Amino acid sequence: MSYQFVLPKDKVQAANTVHSLVTQGRGKRNPVSIRWWIASAYLQGYRDFSRLDYTGGTVSLTYMDESGLLKFKFEEIVSKYVTQLGRLLALDLSPTVERMGISLDGMRKASVAQVVLDSAFPQDKVKKLALLLHPIILMYGTAGLALWVDSPDSMGIEVIPPWEILPIPIDVSGPHDVRGIIRARYVPVDWIKGLMITPGEKSKEYKNIDHVSMPTGNMPIDADAIGEGLMSMTSGGGGFFVKATTDDERTMAGRAGKKKDETHQDLTQLIEIWTETSDGYLAEYAVYAGMTKYVELYRHNHSESKYHMPIRIARDVITSGFWGRSYVDQLISLNREVEIAMSSMFQAVSDFDIYGFQLWPTSLGVPPEAERGQDGLKRIRYEPDYTVPDTKPENIFPTKMTAPHVDIVRVGLEMMDRIANQPTEMMSGSAPGRVDSSKGLGFLYEMSTIPLSSTAKNIADAVSGVYRAMLGIIRDQWTDRKVVSLTNLDDSLAGVILDAEAGTMSLSHNSIPHPDEVSLTIASEVPVSKEQQKYELKEALREGRITLEEFSFNVRKQGLDLPVGMEIEWQNYRRAMLNNILLFGDGETPGQAIGSPSDLHRVHLKVLDCFMARPEFYAASAGVREAFIKERGERLALLGNYLDQLEYPEDIAKMESEQYGSAEGVSDIF
Repeated sequence: MSYQFVLPKDKVQAANTVHSLVTQGRGKRNPVSIRWWIASAYLQGYRDFSRLDYTGGTVSLTYMDESGLLKFKFEEIVSKYVTQLGRLLALDLSPTVERMGISLDGMRKASVAQVVLDSAFPQDKVKKLALLLHPIILMYGTAGLALWVDSPDSMGIEVIPPWEILPIPIDVSGPHDVRGIIRARYVPVDWIKGLMITPGEKSKEYKNIDHVSMPTGNMPIDADAIGEGLMSMTSGGGGFFVKATTDDERTMAGRAGKKKDETHQDLTQLIEIWTETSDGYLAEYAVYAGMTKYVELYRHNHSESKYHMPIRIARDVITSGFWGRSYVDQLISLNREVEIAMSSMFQAVSDFDIYGFQLWPTSLGVPPEAERGQDGLKRIRYEPDYTVPDTKPENIFPTKMTAPHVDIVRVGLEMMDRIANQPTEMMSGSAPGRVDSSKGLGFLYEMSTIPLSSTAKNIADAVSGVYRAMLGIIRDQWTDRKVVSLTNLDDSLAGVILDAEAGTMSLSHNSIPHPDEVSLTIASEVPVSKEQQKYELKEALREGRITLEEFSFNVRKQGLDLPVGMEIEWQNYRRAMLNNILLFGDGETPGQAIGSPSDLHRVHLKVLDCFMARPEFYAASAGVREAFIKERGERLALLGNYLDQLEYPEDIAKMESEQYGSAEGVSDIF
């Protein structure tokens, strides 16, 4: 069991402890930050790095070399970076909730949690999160993810750069030793005063906060001196239960009293601290502010609430220590060597074009004036050794254009491919050998993503952890009057009570579960290949394992770009899914399905049969099961078929006719 880090109860002692942690933490972080600045600048085209200060965490950057010339730049590292970014963007970071156990209650909780998270963090936010998170992971190797809450209807996930993050304790052997997280950044003092959790604007606490006045939009000069020059100012979110003031509130505050100079603003440091309990939940959240002396503005103990940590750390390559190694950092040294070798080769070609010449022996008897042609060649006359046979003109080749020089460049590029873990052929759109089956391509694609699995798993763990914290906050803040829109139409959501007309779910009939009551992750923890999915579906259709109808349904559900038709069947399939959800209700009381005689009952019956074969169906009440059986019977009747226990009308008429005829024969005899 891990120990729990606890701040002193006294405000002054706690502030001094936090100040010591931040100061010493920056000293431990600054040597690592040198790699961040070099990686970021290298991708931007900087090549001259001088005055590396590992103590202060600073480095001088210039585009030109010592002689004031622009060096040759070989941007293979940018190509590798863009390719790796594309592979990471293939991850689906959407929240996915699965039930724990096979009980009806577990299914209901998972369905409600899925609908709630899809509504609170829709697809547009998921895509934006991926675009912000993955570049930071690749460039710096470490990124923070923090849940911010402005109001019950406004929450999100913020991506935090690594230079704003410090671990508790400050020197750890690995992520497993971390007992808390510190976030330090520069923000406007007025913004701090408008936070929901800080004292009011007129509080005396703000008089003790030292700050600097800077032109609006600028950072303090000493921010660069401690390796924090890349920090961006935040105007909203960024904490646990942190709320920013509205624009109207800021305007009102600015107009009060004497006219305020808005060309300058007061900046100070905002320090946020999250500590963990021994079992991994949020223990305490505290907020401090100040430049050289910290003042406590907020502190609350959450140990009894079992909130999941609202801040998580994602890493690329996990090594010893708190921060991970970045993808770009691993390629810089090789790219630099290849760049120097290629620069030398190109310079040799340029020099030869300018200074190259041809040796012309005088023994050939060609007069000098005849050698001065207009062909641009430069010739040097020399007296040959007359004992050497076959004297002839000779060209002088550059010494840096030999085969070994070319081979070393090729070797350097191959080494970059190995370190980058990017299969060259598959990344260029081709396949090794003559592999053309979906099984073969699937195997190759899976093998090519193995080196990416570690990074993908780290990202999935961090993102799903913040989703857990979000679900816990939603559970406390959303009231029974809250109505949630249904964004995903699938009968895997069975167990929720829906309003069929509005397509919404009311929390008055659906209670939100605790995060520990469900299994929560992301949609895909490894990159998904759309082309591979197409190959697999086409092969399954060709081999007869699925029908053409099932093929078209799967193409639409997986979001593949294929012309499949069957729009009427697809819409009936979607309504059949909705009917399953409506009819199942909460599993105790049956709902009411919506049907029409013009429905494609064949499609509805197939969806019904699939749902009725699930174990969850038999966990429902007898009334719910009978409602499904009745719905199936009605669909069969409308289709022209009947249940096995029922006779067809024509058979009944024939039997009655035979019986009637037999009765007449008997009466004639008597």
